[in-house]
Amino acid sequence: MKLKPLAAALALTAVCSAPASAQNKEVIMQDPGGAYGEALRRLMYDPFTKETGIKVTTVQEARSGPRVKAQVAAGKTEWDLVFIFDQETKLLADCCLAKIDYDKLTPEARKTVASLPKDAVRPNGVALQVIGVVMAYNTQKYAATRPNSWADFWDVKKFPGKRCMPGWSRFVYEAALMADGVPKEKLYPIDADRALKKIGEIKPHVVKWWQTAAQAPQLLLDGEADMCMAYAGRINDLLIKEPETPLNMTWNQGFTYYDFFSIPKNSPNPEAAHKLLSYRLDANNAARLAEFYAVPVPSPLVYEAGNPKLKSRWPNNPENLKVAVAWNADYWGSKAPDGRTQEEYLQERLNALLASK
Repeated sequence: MKLKPLAAALALTAVCSAPASAQNKEVIMQDPGGAYGEALRRLMYDPFTKETGIKVTTVQEARSGPRVKAQVAAGKTEWDLVFIFDQETKLLADCCLAKIDYDKLTPEARKTVASLPKDAVRPNGVALQVIGVVMAYNTQKYAATRPNSWADFWDVKKFPGKRCMPGWSRFVYEAALMADGVPKEKLYPIDADRALKKIGEIKPHVVKWWQTAAQAPQLLLDGEADMCMAYAGRINDLLIKEPETPLNMTWNQGFTYYDFFSIPKNSPNPEAAHKLLSYRLDANNAARLAEFYAVPVPSPLVYEAGNPKLKSRWPNNPENLKVAVAWNADYWGSKAPDGRTQEEYLQERLNALLASK
């Protein structure tokens, strides 16, 4: 991965002086859309195109793993770069994901990579963002006493009101167990029976089991829910743009995890993909994006480059990490008794509970 100074200088000169005709002129990027997608376009993709001449074409897709697997199996890989779940960088490594050539990254990007936590850098993926999932609430509804734990979320007598939660197994099982008194250090392996019993208690008070990240903030803003499990980035986005919004959130017992970037096998523009990856991994570029939408690259260099007034909201703020839960992707990607992943197995059990009367 490391280049000698002269070799690095020559490599960088070659990249900068290569004729335009020899460079890929497009990179096809799977994109999450929404407010985050807009931020990526304005702060990453358009400046990258202006600097390199490489067009960034985005394809909105909520989850890339299944689509990448289908594309590669059909011999028709369509995307160059994808957001991909932590466990999928391992489950799809052999069949579907190319190895990232870290030597092709710019010196600035390689510095960021070198600063990342060990588990954030893999042959087939690199962590491009720390995601936070938190409890958010209406500050007008809970003006006197603010909820601060999943036990509070479940306590509909002390904190009356309507709830919303994701209709996913991840995070919901852990929140239920903490509401039932399980310390965050002892959440794994998940006690599914205990969690489902606790989820059954809150079920009558949940007005929406949401499926997209934009839904929870909207439910809170519209007054359809008073307290929700929500993505921290979405709540932060609202509070940064509209500070008077009557919402707040707590990092206590929130969840943090990495989302990765990967290059699918046989992608159409792998050289351009490495250049966009380099641009995203430049610490100053990454900090600028995180200041606008708080899902930072998990690098101390990026954190140091961030605006002190804004990075207190980031998931990798040390104070937030102290009270949050490091979501265990390895557990959720491991095999359940029936051979499926724990996530698939526990999702089926949650679906059955939510469908019951």
